[in-house]
Amino acid sequence: MSHESKFEWLSHIDRALLDAFVDNPFECPLVIDKDGIVRFMSRHNTRLFGFTPEQAVGKHIREVNKNSHLPETLITGKVKVGDAMSGGRRQIIAWIPLLDESGKIIGALGKRVFHKIDTLKNLYQKLEILEGQVEYYHKEVSNLKNSYKFYKIIGHSALIQEALRGAHQSAKSDASVLISGESGTGKESCAYFIHRSSKRQNGPYIRVNCAALPTELIESELFGYEKGAFTGANFGGKPGKFELANKGTILLDEIGDMPLNVQAKLLRVLQEREIERLGGTKPIKIDFRLIASTNKDLQEMMRVGTFRMDLFYRLNTFNVVMPSLRSIPEDIPEITLFLIEELGRQTNSSVRVISDEAMIAMQRYQWPGNVRELKNVIERAMIIAEGPMLQLEHLPVSIAELGQVQNSGGAASLGYLAPLRDAMSDTEKKIITEVLRSAGGNKVKAAKILGIQRSILYQKIKRYKIAT
Repeated sequence: MSHESKFEWLSHIDRALLDAFVDNPFECPLVIDKDGIVRFMSRHNTRLFGFTPEQAVGKHIREVNKNSHLPETLITGKVKVGDAMSGGRRQIIAWIPLLDESGKIIGALGKRVFHKIDTLKNLYQKLEILEGQVEYYHKEVSNLKNSYKFYKIIGHSALIQEALRGAHQSAKSDASVLISGESGTGKESCAYFIHRSSKRQNGPYIRVNCAALPTELIESELFGYEKGAFTGANFGGKPGKFELANKGTILLDEIGDMPLNVQAKLLRVLQEREIERLGGTKPIKIDFRLIASTNKDLQEMMRVGTFRMDLFYRLNTFNVVMPSLRSIPEDIPEITLFLIEELGRQTNSSVRVISDEAMIAMQRYQWPGNVRELKNVIERAMIIAEGPMLQLEHLPVSIAELGQVQNSGGAASLGYLAPLRDAMSDTEKKIITEVLRSAGGNKVKAAKILGIQRSILYQKIKRYKIAT
């Protein structure tokens, strides 16, 4: 019985839909009964077998296709997937046994799974990339879950505001960005800020520390490799960080440590927007935004020949300079209070404020490790402190001794700072009082006008005993 007569009870529209479902050009099904006789063949198989459906139906499958695996499926009763069949374009075929309600084999079905081998290769490549992204984020999530809150640019000094303007401007485009600054100044925070402020914010954000990768592995980590590319390579190959960053942002941290031969390949990637895996022969197009950071003097490196000039100018479309902490002492109180607040949430510490003496000491300290060192000092002090306030004695000796004002007079005396500090405090109190009055007592609005965080405003209101 043909499938037309079997479903003659259906309406014309229902039969048209059923025909479109059964006889579609993507699967090209062919059905045989338990004796191997063709009972149905898609018209889309005509070019493959050289028979029309009318010619094929009623013939044994071996007459239609002498190499068919459908007779084997009748014997084994097992699904078989993955055979490649030639027919103009190579395609992948699945052989499936057909069972009745009792589980008895009554026939078999052959259908196309992939129309082209290239389709399977492309899907496999996408799967590799997805698996690579899952592996990467699995490794990163433990680090990010506690540190993502610190990816902010804090401060109101001229240098910080200049860096913030540069970050905002660069986020508007896909142009490359070079972030420079000493170690610990927050270059990575700036890079993440740019990513989160850009149109790629919902795409992947991939970080690569060029200084941490062995020279012999950096190329395979960045660009990936095909199976068998080198001894010890994963059997199935592996996508590189650039592939994982497709549709998103890739940060090359400490790019000054990148070997010259890899710099040349990176330049080509930036120019062509495509990569080629180690051991591969086919370029892969990648849509990415590159941010690079360094604590080295790249211009000096160019002069001595250890960094490519053409790569430098390709990277330096936008340049953002993160200032050292010692160059922005006026921002240390705001950064400190921000860190106390965030670390307090993580550790359930009771510390909420810091004494004036401790703050003065921290502003006088040179901070060779910059914000990273400041964070570590505050975290240690919060563990030591037993009350709600960080005191001078909770700080390392090298910092605490800077807060001990000597009153013995002479050139070494720092007692002159006290009158100045009092005058500044009086002025600050008057400004806060006036802003609160103009804001009708609304602390959220007042903090916004003053350009400070609410927690800082609350601390100052308490310190100056301002009535609200």
